[in-house]
Amino acid sequence: MRRLLVLLLVASFGLPLLAAGPSSLLTTKPVVIVFPFIANGSSIDREALSSLAVLLAQKMADTGKVTVLPPPAGTEPAADLAVARKAGADFYVTGFISPLGTGASLVEQVVSTGTGIVIFSHSAQIDTVADAASQGIDLANDLGIYANRAFANVGTPPPAPTPSAASGNEANLSGLAKLFHKRSGGAAEPAATTAPVSAANRAIVATAAAPTSPEYTVVPIGGTADAGLRTSAARILVERAHAIRAETAAAACSADPQTKIISGSLATQSGAFGAVRATFQLKVSVCGGITLWDQSVSDRGHPEQATQKAVDDALATYLGAAKGHS
Repeated sequence: MRRLLVLLLVASFGLPLLAAGPSSLLTTKPVVIVFPFIANGSSIDREALSSLAVLLAQKMADTGKVTVLPPPAGTEPAADLAVARKAGADFYVTGFISPLGTGASLVEQVVSTGTGIVIFSHSAQIDTVADAASQGIDLANDLGIYANRAFANVGTPPPAPTPSAASGNEANLSGLAKLFHKRSGGAAEPAATTAPVSAANRAIVATAAAPTSPEYTVVPIGGTADAGLRTSAARILVERAHAIRAETAAAACSADPQTKIISGSLATQSGAFGAVRATFQLKVSVCGGITLWDQSVSDRGHPEQATQKAVDDALATYLGAAKGHS
């Protein structure tokens, strides 16, 4: 049933993202890619994350204010920036989703491919598919304003539009519980009978440093290890720490002065039968250069496995210590 619901959502909204939408009077029409969001919590149905990205992308394209490109299949979060740049996008959308009651809490981040930093973020509680769709409209409106800020004296972003009434498959999928939640056995939970919440009751935050922004930012990993292993290490850190990415600590601090910077260095030493000794040095600091954590962890095995184990253990040790001091 869960898979059927995902397929229905994709069939409903997985239309060509470059389809022409309403005419726009904006001078600049930015190009954007929407990547699948990162799930905060194992109870979230991860298959539905791609469907959510498709829905947001389609609604953004429908406004006619942005040009939306489809993301390449299988893109890892750590590669979002490089992939968006290669595709010729001006911006990309990423974010985090967490279960909240019968719905979900959503954090959307719009990143400039020119600077690699978050230009603004939205935070919202969504309880229906209509709520999720309205977020795509909000993102397109605010991105259009941002991209054309040099051509008009624009004040605060316009109020979020009231979601239109759900119809067709949207009405059949009005309960987000069956999209973003699953039982331990993998079956979808029964559909919730939640009525659409009004725009006035949705918690929308459109600031560059939203209070719900992730606590950590991961910057590229250095060291003498193969570039692929270092990229893999950064991806693991992003996923495990529920972090965002930045090209440099300066860029991260410019976007959010309160963020904690996760960096590190990875080295490998060849052993017998193709095994290696992977040593990962994890560093955590705050903006201003103060180091909060600096520790190395090593592991032996296949290069990918050894790298993952060393990174996992290093981060788990830090997070455990950080929680104990909180």
